[in-house]
Amino acid sequence: MRRNRGFTLLETLVGSFVFLVVALAAYRAFGTLMDAVAASQSKVAASALANEQFEIIRNLPYTDVGIVAGLPAGKVPREQALVRDGYSFSVLTTIRSSDDPFDGTIGGNPSDTSPADYKLADLDITCNNCKIFTPLKFTTLVAPRALETASSNGALFIQVYDSAGAPVPDASVHIVNTQTDPDTIIDEVTDSGGWLKIVDAPPGTNAYNISATKAGYTLEQTYPYGGGAGPDPIKPDSTVVLQQVTQIGFQIDRESSLSVTTVDGTCVALPSVGFSLTGTKLIGNPSVLKYPTQNFTTDASGAYSLSDMEWDTYGVLLTSGTYDLAGTSLLPSFALNPNENKVLQLVAVPHASYALLVTVKDSQNAPINGATVHLEKSGFDETKIAGSGPCSTPGQVFWNGLTSGSYTLTVSYAGYQDSVSTVDMSSAWQERTITLNP
Repeated sequence: MRRNRGFTLLETLVGSFVFLVVALAAYRAFGTLMDAVAASQSKVAASALANEQFEIIRNLPYTDVGIVAGLPAGKVPREQALVRDGYSFSVLTTIRSSDDPFDGTIGGNPSDTSPADYKLADLDITCNNCKIFTPLKFTTLVAPRALETASSNGALFIQVYDSAGAPVPDASVHIVNTQTDPDTIIDEVTDSGGWLKIVDAPPGTNAYNISATKAGYTLEQTYPYGGGAGPDPIKPDSTVVLQQVTQIGFQIDRESSLSVTTVDGTCVALPSVGFSLTGTKLIGNPSVLKYPTQNFTTDASGAYSLSDMEWDTYGVLLTSGTYDLAGTSLLPSFALNPNENKVLQLVAVPHASYALLVTVKDSQNAPINGATVHLEKSGFDETKIAGSGPCSTPGQVFWNGLTSGSYTLTVSYAGYQDSVSTVDMSSAWQERTITLNP
């Protein structure tokens, strides 16, 4: 007799699992194939769009091959939103005049009096509604049909570098010239060497307002006379001269941050204390600061955080009239380096008559702990050791409750020359920095 057997529950589950694995693999493979087909179709549509744009550019009169309100000026829009085959594309067009070294270069040897030898057109295309799309770049050259003639323009070469002098590629450069009609507005990025070279720039005296920055970096710019940098800016708006090269550099670097805390004389957090920060970088003569004095107040926990800060040397002061600054965890004048996160603790004590904060450092701006600081005048004679207070105040000593008058301040430390100076206590609080030399 033959026996008929069915599938057990375990066999059914195993078989269903195997089928599910195979089906999912097939579905994933099918999905990947369809994504590849869609990506290919969008790439074909983008390529056709690029050819279309290039044909439009090539059929323009050579003098019109340029960006609207750009350099070279022309009739091609800088940014376009175009739809082709159901795909929504963003097209960013860049057109630059190129100075070919075959016949010399502007300012070179030999010097090329007509440096705009041809124009380079560059298209950057991105897709806004594509599931998978790698941004595409297309480039072509457009040359004049007629012979060259002497140029009526000059050249503007811009280099962007960091605090160490290394080039900054892909930095954003914004150029505005309001002396042209219409206004010239250029937004470009630097090349791998940190350069942006505008070959065919119309001449103009202090005509080009330029700024340079990058995501996460500081900003540097030129200033018009009488503008934000005052009547005598250190870096005025650029001048372009006929058939000459104007070269200008911009120094930017990564932004930094500073965390400030305020404590009392026993190093316990002290809330709601006002303080100020003042930079030292100048943008105009004689004393127009890039980072002028700004006031802040710590919160209920005695803290305040600052971000997006310029690398600079800053001075700190208390602005709350009820407190005197008795010391800082950094020097009262401290350097903030690029891409640095520093913590600054301020020791604030109740104001009492006249107060003096003395900071002792060496020629390398390093605080000297253990230095002997002697302050004396008729009826007063007291010596303190730098950096010996209850809170972290490197190289510092503090007096308050002093009387007005002239004091003799003597600072000494083994291996260094003594410093003897006079302190006129005529203000409620003052800080004196003493630099000791070996």
